[in-house]
Amino acid sequence: MTAVGVDWASGCWVVVVHEGDDATITTEPAMLNVWREHGRGADAVLVDIPIGLPETAPRACDRAAASLLGERHSSVFDVPCRAAVDAGGYEAARAENGGRLGSQSWGLVPRIREVDCFLDAHPAAEAHVYESHPEVCYAAFAARTDADDPGSKRETEGLDARLAILDAVDEAFGAAVRAFVEDRRTGPQWHHRIQSGRLDDVLDAAVLALTARGGSFGVLPAGRDADDRQVIVYPDDGA
Repeated sequence: MTAVGVDWASGCWVVVVHEGDDATITTEPAMLNVWREHGRGADAVLVDIPIGLPETAPRACDRAAASLLGERHSSVFDVPCRAAVDAGGYEAARAENGGRLGSQSWGLVPRIREVDCFLDAHPAAEAHVYESHPEVCYAAFAARTDADDPGSKRETEGLDARLAILDAVDEAFGAAVRAFVEDRRTGPQWHHRIQSGRLDDVLDAAVLALTARGGSFGVLPAGRDADDRQVIVYPDDGA
């Protein structure tokens, strides 16, 4: 099975491909490149970007994800409504979104629009591309492996905790990701546009790839189908 995790990293998409026991880690400039180079042959592609855009915010899946994360709910932000995403500027988008639009949401609007347009133009991708959330996936895997809450991914301890979770779920895959991370930590070299400051994005894409590898998903909100829009998928009990 080939599984792909994708995360935006301030200028490029970080892509982790989980195939066999290996992890291939690279970047692509656009979702179209992700699909052409990695997605068309994959069983599942999980992306940390909103896919199903609401007519009015908030989305039930975001509220469910925030509830699941408890004290770390701030890692989930409200997705702007479709009219806001399609607006021509911040003030217009804010007005369309009921007068509320945070900086994180606004900063991701170009990527939200990119993925939305990509899926509209490539209907075949819809059967393979799912929205997910790295922190929800880590929380689910941590609960399964009796690991502690991994804490902030901005801290060294948080990165190490996430690597430990990957190791516990899939030792070979975790070792491959760890080798890449340790190499970037100790060397300043520029490789596939991934420097030490973007290692959290690598680990985000990695946990999405590991989740995709499971082949079946839990879904937020509960009771929805994974193929519905406006859902967030995460590891089910057997993934």
